[in-house]
Amino acid sequence: MIWLLLVLAQPATVPGRLYHVVALEKLATSRWTHVEVCGPVVYRRKMEDGDYHITLDNGLARMVVEIIPAIPLDPPKKGQRIRVRGISRWDRDHGWPEVHPAEYLEVVESCQ
Repeated sequence: MIWLLLVLAQPATVPGRLYHVVALEKLATSRWTHVEVCGPVVYRRKMEDGDYHITLDNGLARMVVEIIPAIPLDPPKKGQRIRVRGISRWDRDHGWPEVHPAEYLEVVESCQ
């Protein structure tokens, strides 16, 4: 029972899953499905379906992070820098790379 409580208290990163660190500007051409990306938040919006759309932009590239209700993560604020892990996808409707869903998110001081 103690083990179960520890698991529930951990971030939503899937145990045993390898996340490949990908620079934000390389996400659009990355071959990896499970990625870790870091960058500054320039936009945040809660959608009607309960998802949060978070836009990261480092001056070289822009991408979207989607936080879904099934994996509840605290949405960051505009101006914060975040490290996010999740599933890399290309949104054909909008023409941008995204991490959807986000499985782990943390606010960080830098992306080093």
